[in-house]
Formats: sequence, C-alpha cells, structure tokens
Amino acid sequence: MTIDQPVATRIAGRSLAWRLGASASAAVAVVLLAWALTVDFTKVSYGFFSDGATYYSLAHSLAEDFDFEYRREDLVRVWREYPSGPEGIFLKRGRDVDVSLGAGFPFVHVTSRDDPEQERLYYGKSYIFPLAAAPFVYLFGTSGFLVLHAVLITLMFLAAYAFLVARSHPIAALVFAFGFVFVCVAPVYMVWMTPDFFNAAVVTLGYFFWCYKDVVGPNAVPLSAATRVRWFLGNRSDVIAALLLGIATFSKPTHVLLIAPLLVSALLRRQWQRTLRIGGFFTLMVVLLFGANIAITGEWNYQGGDRRTFYSGMGGFPFQTEQNRFEAVGDDRATNRVPVEVLTGREVLVDVFRRNVGYFFFGRHTGFAAYYFPGVMAMLLFLAATRDRAVWQWLTLAAGLGSAVALLLYMPYTYSGGGGPVGNRYFLGVYPVFLFLTPPLQTAVPGLIAMAVSGLFTAQILSNPFYASFHPGEHTKAGLFRWLPPELTLVNDLPVNVSPSRSRQPLGGTPPVMAYFLDDNAYNREGDAFWVRGESRADLMLRAPVVTETGPQGEVSRPLRIPRMEVHLETGPAPNRVTVATDGDLRVVDMQASSRQSFTVEMPRGLPYRPDPRFPSNYVYTVSIESATGFIPLFDTGARDNRFLGVYVRLVPLYE
Repeated sequence: MTIDQPVATRIAGRSLAWRLGASASAAVAVVLLAWALTVDFTKVSYGFFSDGATYYSLAHSLAEDFDFEYRREDLVRVWREYPSGPEGIFLKRGRDVDVSLGAGFPFVHVTSRDDPEQERLYYGKSYIFPLAAAPFVYLFGTSGFLVLHAVLITLMFLAAYAFLVARSHPIAALVFAFGFVFVCVAPVYMVWMTPDFFNAAVVTLGYFFWCYKDVVGPNAVPLSAATRVRWFLGNRSDVIAALLLGIATFSKPTHVLLIAPLLVSALLRRQWQRTLRIGGFFTLMVVLLFGANIAITGEWNYQGGDRRTFYSGMGGFPFQTEQNRFEAVGDDRATNRVPVEVLTGREVLVDVFRRNVGYFFFGRHTGFAAYYFPGVMAMLLFLAATRDRAVWQWLTLAAGLGSAVALLLYMPYTYSGGGGPVGNRYFLGVYPVFLFLTPPLQTAVPGLIAMAVSGLFTAQILSNPFYASFHPGEHTKAGLFRWLPPELTLVNDLPVNVSPSRSRQPLGGTPPVMAYFLDDNAYNREGDAFWVRGESRADLMLRAPVVTETGPQGEVSRPLRIPRMEVHLETGPAPNRVTVATDGDLRVVDMQASSRQSFTVEMPRGLPYRPDPRFPSNYVYTVSIESATGFIPLFDTGARDNRFLGVYVRLVPLYE
C-alpha cells in the first residue's frame, strides 16, 4: 500500500509532534522527580501550611497504620519530623451507624448515634487526597507528597500539550502548555500537603478525557500512534472523565459545577445514552466516596458533626497528655449548616459581591489576572477567535466563570482559602478548565506573552515556593502588586494575619480601631501611632469595632462606622510632602522640618464584614499614607535609631 505525499507529510508532522511532547514531558518528569527525591522536605518547609497538618497525619496513618483513625502514635509521629506539632489539625468524633430494612419507603433505614467510644477520633477533612498520597508516603516518607505532585504536574503538562497540539503548531502548543502549567501560582502548591494541587490535576485530566476527542479524530492521528490514542476517543473516555470529576467534587464540593458542560453538551447533541452514562458514573463516584466516609466515621459530612481544630497555643492536642481531652482543648469548627441568614442578606448580595467580583479578577492577594494570567490569556484568545469556537467550549467558559460566582456567593468572606494562602487557593481546582478554551495556535507569541505577563507577578514566588508559602504576603509588598487593590472582604484571611505584629493592631479611637499593615512601609506601632518609612507609601486596612449598648431590650451590639478620621502628622529634621488617601478623600500636605499638622479626612461608606452569623458586621476601610522624603536618626539627630523614617502618624477615627 502506498501513501500519497500530503498524507505522508501530515503523518510525519503528527509523529514529530508526539515525539516532541513525549520528550518534553519526560524531561519535566526527570527534573521534578530528582527534585522531589533529593530535597529535605521537612527541613525546608518550616512547618505546616494551612490545613497541611491534617492531611499529613492522615496520609501517614494510612501508609503506616493502614487506618483512618487518629491515635496517640499519630501525634508522636508528627513530632519526629515537625517539633512544633500538628498546628491547625482538624479532628472529629465519629458516630455509630445502623442500617436496617423496613416495609415502608425508602425501605432502607439509616440511623446513627454517638460513638460509645468517645476517645475514638477521626480526621476532619476529606480522605481522598491522603489516600492517593499514601502509597508514595509509604515508599518515600513525607517526600512522597512531592513525588506525587511531580507525577501529577507532569501528567498535567502532557495533557495540556496533547490537547493543544491536536489543532496547533507543535512549538506553539509546547510554549503555551508550559506557560499555562508552570508560569502561574499552581506550582507553588506542589510544596503544600493540601489537596489543592491534587484537585487541579484531577480536573485537568478529567476535562482532557472528555474533550480530547472533540479536537482530534482518527484521521488526524499518526498510524503508529493510533492504537495509543484510540483509547481516548471512545465511550470509556467519558466514563473516566466523569469519575475524575466525581473525585474532585468529593474532595472540594464547590467543584460540582464542573460536571455541567459534560452533561449539557451531550444533551444539546441529543446523545441521551451518553448523558446518562456521564451523569450516572459521576453520581456513582460521589455517592461511593461519601458513602465510604459514612462507613469510616459514621457521617457523610467530613467537616460536620463534633469537629474541632487544635493548636499548641490553645491547650495543645488530644492525647498529648491525659488532661488533653478532645472536648477540653481546641476550638469548635464544625460546618453543619449553610449560614443562610448571612449569605442572603443585602450586604452580601449587593455590597460584598460587587466588590468581590473586582477582587476576584484584580485583587492584590487573590486576583485571577495576577496569579492565573495564562487562564486569562486563554479566555481572551477564545473570545477573540472568529471561528473554531465550539459549543462545548462556551459551556466550559460558563462552568469556569459560574464556579467563580458560586464561590463568591457561598464563601464571600473566605473565597481564597483560610490560613493566608498564596493567590486564590480555592480556585486552583477550577483554573485548568480555562486551558480547554484555547483556540488553534500557529505561533508561540500568545504563549510567550502569557509567560511574560504572568512572570511579572509570579516569578518571584516560583523561585522559592517554600519561602513564599511560609511568607505568603511578602511578594505583594512591591512591584505591580502595589497597583492592585487589597481585598477588604478577606480581612481575616489575608496573608498579613500570619504576622501577629502586623495585624489587629490597636490605634486611636475609643474603642480603638484595629489596623492591618499590608507592607513594610510602616514600622511597628509605637503606642497608638506609627512611623511611615521615608520615600515610601504605606497601605493599611482599618477595621471599626463593635460596641455593646444597654437599651430597653437589654444589651445590644452595634457596629461603628468611620465617616471621618482625624490625621495627626509629625515630621523629623527634613521637610516633607505627605499624601493621605482614602477611597473618599485625598489630601496632600507640605510640611516644614520638625513640624506638626492635623486635619480631618472623609472616609468612604466602609465595607461590611460578617463571616460569622453569631456576630454583627464590622466595617472595613483602606488608608494609604505616603512620605516624599525621609531621614535616618542615627545620622541626623545622633539617636541610636537606624531606621529610614518619613512621617509620624496618628489616626483617630470619628465614629458614628
């Protein structure tokens, strides 16, 4: 049999593309696996990031004890590698479940009661990520988390390249795939022992199995590779996609909307059997995983029930001593219901949501454009394309943006993840779907632009992900981040809260207003005042207090507002120009050397902050103070102070 020249050329080109992708993926795997196996993980990770203690302990329990329970030996095991202990670990009591058959609907009756063994504890997080990590932890110890993530990111890169190269020039596909996977905040989470990176990988592979057959067909595949890829083109690829998205949904229920494009696309094509197959296997996986959680702990909700979090500064950890009983230490952190009274209030649906939409895309600490710019580039390329925009891609775009809206509505005050994350941790699992919007690429320019812009924001954190994770707000103190607005709605979950000396600091007012210093351009407060660094701009967030008043109905809590604020300034031996800016006013003041000035600035309405329905709203504001000049007391006044000082500031809120 002979093959005509055009077909032979096309086959040769596709074969070269496959070899290029395989070689690049192998190179990535070799480098990352060498890194994962040689780095001293427990030494360079400083401690646990966010919820890492829970997942670390459960993975080791599965790998070494082959169980899901928390025992004293699990606590001892943590101390062998992390002398600070499992800070922030989530534990819960289980329940006994009885299943019986009856004559009445629904025929199967499930009842539960308190576990008679009250000392038996379980981990209060999803088990699927530790279960996936357990074999790697068994083989490689704690570095097994890094090995798993190295394998996952290699598969993500290979899937991204395979999807893109099906319609694009191989070089263009390689550059864009590399930029999308590696030049964003995602690789930082490779060093986190939390499920965020795992979720991103599972979603990437799930969408690849679903939509790969829509961008490549048997005629476009090299003859030598046909048997390798035919497996991705049949009905079973939908089954695998549904199962993977079911895993992602169990791991993070807010990912549930990501199954919608698969179902709606099949419905629009009137592929009824395919719709039932996708929906059935997705539902089956979710039900099986939650059912297994019931079998393990007696409850389907791994974050509900009798659940607490524990810190060394809050009484220690259960089983640490005989006195450290579960109910005697820690903090109640059960999530047994949705706070409807908060989420449906006008403040959240209007004021907070409107701000959050802007913060989601352009926020200083969480902005999609700053931390996930390759996803923005893929979206812009898709919207700019005049053809090759399939219906399933529009559905994918709707699922990605819809997941963002759902996250902002469901978690308006913590949509980025608790514990001071780097970027938006909770949206990391949704980010991969934007890859599949990318239209055919014939040049590497879009990928290079995506890497260049994204690199301006993320290169510094990618250069040392361990440092960036332990100091999650450090990168926001300089560069382009200073042009982005700080997220008022996340005041309690911003990275500044990792530093106690920089957050919740009392300033002026009766009662005092609480200040959050977002950068290093304001020195630690001295009493109720502080120095702004010379030739610098200091950004602050101010949180107005709540007062308790006695009225006819008894004691009532009332949130205070700050319509105006007194500003008291004092300069050193150098003349200065000071700029004070709020969202409602701007004042520029020229000051002589060693002089004082006071004035009043108008404040904006303030953003209501109420993450817990048990408490009233606080109102949060931003203020920036800029000093044009500065001096060093060590040289100018002879004092033993080597700081570069600009202007001394005292802020006094005028409440109403």
